[in-house]
Amino acid sequence: MDILDSLLEIMRPRGVVLGRSLQRAPWGIAFPASALVYLDFVLAGECWVRAEVPPHRLRVRAGEFIMVLDNTPHALGSAPDSPTEPIAKLIPKLRQQWRRRPRHPVPKGSALVLYGTYQFESTLLSALRGLPRIIHVGAGTIGRHAPMQAVIDALARELDEPGAGSQAMIDRLIDLLLVFALRTCLQRPDASGAAWVAALRDLALGRALQAIHDRPGRDWTVAKLAREAGQSRSAFAAAFTRVLGQTPLAYLARWRMTLAAGLLRETALRIPEIAQRVGYRNPYAFSTAFKRVTGVSPGAERRKIRVK
Repeated sequence: MDILDSLLEIMRPRGVVLGRSLQRAPWGIAFPASALVYLDFVLAGECWVRAEVPPHRLRVRAGEFIMVLDNTPHALGSAPDSPTEPIAKLIPKLRQQWRRRPRHPVPKGSALVLYGTYQFESTLLSALRGLPRIIHVGAGTIGRHAPMQAVIDALARELDEPGAGSQAMIDRLIDLLLVFALRTCLQRPDASGAAWVAALRDLALGRALQAIHDRPGRDWTVAKLAREAGQSRSAFAAAFTRVLGQTPLAYLARWRMTLAAGLLRETALRIPEIAQRVGYRNPYAFSTAFKRVTGVSPGAERRKIRVK
């Protein structure tokens, strides 16, 4: 399992569809800065994206989508400078249109848009920080990947002809769009602006990161991780901190607590068992570390999930 796999597996980011609507020109929707990650998919027609960050103005055509990261406000509209209404005001209308089959082809100047969000945990968001804040997946990129085109076609069919289990199907298809967008972005030359990506592209640091993700329960020290990287202890520690902005043991602790939070959510394992799995022989030391990293105790984290 590579590191992106392990991040996505333990974070289990899940897409939630806000709605689908046919927008007739002139129109505009404003999306506020949010810890949520936005996904906007143009099913038919075309629209413009406007933001204060690059690319500032962007045309998105049918079959293309954008993913918006890192608390970035943006707007969609029929023109680069269309007046906008806030998305919160429009959500009831979007949900009313959700099951209404749209006209095909859409009228000229209109756009059929699917709006979705993702809830990410802080570890994955910090790993992605430094990537372009607006990721555009264009028709050319999608056209070179037949499996992704098949996902998009399946999404369109499911939206137009819903059946039993449609919502689950749609949510999981949206999840696949997320993975494709991240993979596409990570392959771009400018992705090295993300510290995590820069570390993976460094062969020595990449080996150490892979070791942490593959064997989080091992009794790691900086010296042992340096041996995985094939470097001296001091050179490894300095390079790791310079590129990732945190020490090797701080990264290890955060990853262990991310795994532990997943086990608290998804299993009935007792806290001492979870502590063992993530490298802590002493459950009290584990609980102290968990609260230091996450801000809550393991017991409180488990109760919080159950309440939800």
